Amino acid sequence: MDTSKPHILVVDDEMGPRESLKMILHPYYNVHVAERGGQAVEMLGKFPVDLVTLDLKMPGLSGIHVLEKLKEHDPDIEAIIITGYGALDTAIEGLRLGAFDYISKPFDVNHILSLVRRGLERRNAKSKLRQVKSDFLSNVSHELRTPLSVVVGFVYLLLNQVIGKLSEEQQKVLETVYRNSEELLELIDNVLWMTSLNAGDATATIEKFDGREVVREAVKRYERILREKGLALSVEMADTGMSIVSDRSKVERIFQNVFNNAIKFTSQGEIKVKAHPTADHSSIEFEVTDTGVGIEKNKLDSIFEPFQQVDTSSNRSFSGLGLGLTVARRMAELIGGMLEISSEAGKGTRVLMKFPSQASVAASLLTEQRKYG
Repeated sequence: MDTSKPHILVVDDEMGPRESLKMILHPYYNVHVAERGGQAVEMLGKFPVDLVTLDLKMPGLSGIHVLEKLKEHDPDIEAIIITGYGALDTAIEGLRLGAFDYISKPFDVNHILSLVRRGLERRNAKSKLRQVKSDFLSNVSHELRTPLSVVVGFVYLLLNQVIGKLSEEQQKVLETVYRNSEELLELIDNVLWMTSLNAGDATATIEKFDGREVVREAVKRYERILREKGLALSVEMADTGMSIVSDRSKVERIFQNVFNNAIKFTSQGEIKVKAHPTADHSSIEFEVTDTGVGIEKNKLDSIFEPFQQVDTSSNRSFSGLGLGLTVARRMAELIGGMLEISSEAGKGTRVLMKFPSQASVAASLLTEQRKYG
């Protein structure tokens, strides 16, 4: 099998069209065939499929369902509908689901080769466009972060009256500047982390640190906004057994994103933080509970998708890109941890973060690869 050639999956329950397509495409592509929809879905996990030719009228799992499954697996996989005479309505339904084009049986050789070539060109174009977008977003975020960090630093010095005394009015203005600058910096940091994760940056820097420091630093960072919102804060931490050997920057980012979310979506009441080792001392648990707006059960899964908020309307009450929990969960999985959320609309949210006390073998290998690779 030539790995440089695109992979085409031919799905048709009729041997004649199936073998004809295989014969036509085989000189130019890696061709795989499936007689049934279920078999086709299984093959998506075995080969890096770029394009599918698909007969919609098949016994068992229908072509429409196969099309839905392959778009779920990879939205960029292109599909060409193979349809018999009188089945134009089903072909149109396939186009609505994202198929590239359709062709009727019996098909013309040059026509099918042209369609496949154009379909693959479109797949490549979409992939390149996504990479350009990712690179642009990453570069812009880097360029924004540096000057913004300087702004935040100097405003912090002014607020703490290191440079000179402030009047009450000046203090209020600078607090507003500081709060909004910090929020913007938070957004940029999450965009940078997200683009890094999407690009496959799976490196981990392992070190030993005290889990209590993670909590203390986050509380210190957000104490001003907690005070401004009038929120009570309760912190309970174990005195011993809080050492973690893991990637500190990622643990800090995970906790910070969760803690920031709790503050953002809580208008009144209390934020509770607990940090303690598990009974067998194999892991460290951080728990953040708030009395905020909460989340409806049917929306709990979607909040871990990028750019999602519970309220997606244009006049929503809470700002942000909806990346905080997405970044937190993906980072937790990367370093062998986990993140669980339970919530009830109008009553608040509880987020549990759990990290192994000792770095996993996988994380250690990633560190070695970074060090020597």
